[in-house]
Amino acid sequence: MMLSIENPNIMERIKNIEDRLDRLERRLSNIEKLLKKFPNTPGRPSPHRPPGEPPEPFKF
Repeated sequence: MMLSIENPNIMERIKNIEDRLDRLERRLSNIEKLLKKFPNTPGRPSPHRPPGEPPEPFKF
């Protein structure tokens, strides 16, 4: 049995995936804005960096 793209269930699933992708893109955009607004906010020390070394700048 072949499924065609006109199948309403498939179209609904595609729409749901597109909606979720849109929401994730908005969340990512908000996170990027916050990172630009607070670029040097101190956080927990990195376990991969020896104490006293400055952190590497965040890169996109």
